[in-house]
Amino acid sequence: MFTVIEEQEQRLLEIRRALHRHPELAYQEKQTSALIGKELDRLGISYAAGLAGGTGIRAELGKGTGPCVALRADMDALPVLEETGLDFASQQSGVMHACGHDGHTAMLLGAAELLARSTVLDEIGGRAALLFQPAEEAGNGAEAMIADNCLQDVEMIFCGHIDTHHPVGHLAVDQGLICSYADPFLIEICGRGGHAARPHEAVDAVVVGASLVLNIQTMVSRMINPARPGVITVGRIAAGAVHNVIAGRAVLEGTIRSTHPDTREQIIRRMQGVVRGLEEMCRAEISFTLHRGLPAVVNDPVSCALARQAAREVVGADQVISQGFPSLGGEDFSFYQQKIPGTMIRFGAAKDPSAGPAHSGSFDFDEKVLACGSRWLATVAVYGLRYLQKS
Repeated sequence: MFTVIEEQEQRLLEIRRALHRHPELAYQEKQTSALIGKELDRLGISYAAGLAGGTGIRAELGKGTGPCVALRADMDALPVLEETGLDFASQQSGVMHACGHDGHTAMLLGAAELLARSTVLDEIGGRAALLFQPAEEAGNGAEAMIADNCLQDVEMIFCGHIDTHHPVGHLAVDQGLICSYADPFLIEICGRGGHAARPHEAVDAVVVGASLVLNIQTMVSRMINPARPGVITVGRIAAGAVHNVIAGRAVLEGTIRSTHPDTREQIIRRMQGVVRGLEEMCRAEISFTLHRGLPAVVNDPVSCALARQAAREVVGADQVISQGFPSLGGEDFSFYQQKIPGTMIRFGAAKDPSAGPAHSGSFDFDEKVLACGSRWLATVAVYGLRYLQKS
């Protein structure tokens, strides 16, 4: 249905590399938004900018009054120091596109060009909304786009995510739950500071924090049904100032990941119980603050079937695969799915072994995925519109 010619493929590379050189954190994607706007202007595609806190963009193709399908790309980078050594490495120290969002943005612009150069939307009488979303890594960019009416008239939504666990040219399409619930938490421990030589006069917040970390891991391995995966990660511990003073205060931050609502609630209840027990045993005051973050990404049967059909057309049936077990990563695409049916797939983009995993300073992907992803996004929009037109 759609073919990416050499000239377009080269443009995709240039866009991705320009974005990679100039990564921007959540809600700071001003240069990114400007580049997208310039490319949409070149293509003659109308759009609304300044959305979702100032950097989000909603473009629309097609002039019909028929159904509307949305395609989404995330734009933000991560606070990661790049270590790839690429010619187009980040020029912003400590900020990097370490999750492929530069690729996602380039793909959606590629799909925009494919659709703009085609007459298929006019033939169907439908419309395609292109959502360039900020702040996926912050977890609430999708909510901000929804609040700014970016889903107005939209009946179905699709997106894809680069995945370096699969070879380029393979598309992973799965019905049901594919990304977990992700709930950040903050634990604050208030003990009593004291001299390092007289621990009996103090309440050591470091020891209490260490006990919490160990108890949390035991809780997951021994109290949670292993058939319904869950993981608790403590990503940050802060305590103490000097070596010879017992710390009176400690802070732990982390996330709870779970793949079933019952497991989610069970983990939260048990963490609250562990905190209460240690508070009593250690004579410390401990507060546990949970932010109910991202819902699970759940692909509904209808949109998933359309995504699979589009994938088969783009790469062939033999290269349409399953991602396997649900990921314990979070994705705010789930907020769109709470409003309308939608499916997220994974774009295989494995590079050589020297490329590190997502969210690492050495992350990179095979750029051949850009053309593949552009074709799938354009194709699934057509499949979605044809289905809705008949419904």
